[in-house]
Amino acid sequence: MASLLTRMFLSLYCAFFLILSPASAEQEKSPEDLKVEQLFKKNDHLIVYGPASVTLGDQAHMTIQRGQSFIPPALARQAFEIFSKNSKTENLMGMVVPGLPGDEKVEDEWGAVVLYFTPIGFVRDDDAKSWQLNKLLDSIRASTEKSNEQKRAQGRPEQEVTGWVEPPHYDAHTHQLLWSIRVQDKGKPDTAYAAYNTAALGRYGMLNFLFATEAAKLPERKDLAAKLLGTIQFNDGKRYQDYAEGTDKVAEVGLAALIGGIAAKKLGLFAILVGVLAKWGKLVAGATVGLTALLKFRKKKKNA
Repeated sequence: MASLLTRMFLSLYCAFFLILSPASAEQEKSPEDLKVEQLFKKNDHLIVYGPASVTLGDQAHMTIQRGQSFIPPALARQAFEIFSKNSKTENLMGMVVPGLPGDEKVEDEWGAVVLYFTPIGFVRDDDAKSWQLNKLLDSIRASTEKSNEQKRAQGRPEQEVTGWVEPPHYDAHTHQLLWSIRVQDKGKPDTAYAAYNTAALGRYGMLNFLFATEAAKLPERKDLAAKLLGTIQFNDGKRYQDYAEGTDKVAEVGLAALIGGIAAKKLGLFAILVGVLAKWGKLVAGATVGLTALLKFRKKKKNA
């Protein structure tokens, strides 16, 4: 299972690293940029504009609102493969980005949400009652420092986690988990962004999504992650309460491990996650460039 998650996050990291390179924001569009734009123009009929209900593979469905658009997994996967031929995104469930069905301008270019399903089995939630938030945060910081070793060797900016934006919160009724950390380049508060990671637990694994937004815009954007998470509904037979004791696979880690250092060391989760969101944060600060510009294609109005 460690190799599965590592492959998935490495694939997303490579794709985002290439898509969000500074060249896409400041220079002329690359051949890859143009290919992605053409891809979305050609397949605009596959993009779902809110308000609407969208399916997440064979696991669940969720609701998107006006001003949001859903990029189905096959289309998102093709875009990733343009930038990285080795992308292995078999667990990708789609993406949610700003978008309207006409040529109107959206009110807020908040970035993008990547959704994926992690088939690690049934995650027991017993340890949610005994979380020690300081230890969890220390584990995440230690994992971030570990990832900085590679950044130093490559001459890239090192990252630091300065605290919780939203401490881990688990709803035992809905079996949903949300937490967010504040990340920045070391010693540079002006680069700070909030990195959200959420999980909706199901019978066979968990639906996650990644969302990052610049710290300065957090007050008006912080509810986006929670609202999207709240609309996720697992299909009958795939719900957390449908678990069959003694028959179904049980995950090797619990909730605390998914948040803290055990998962980071065992699955390579946070070392890669922070790398993804470091690039993503720079995108959000750019507002209308990078990934948002590439993945947001608005239909032309038929009438003047």
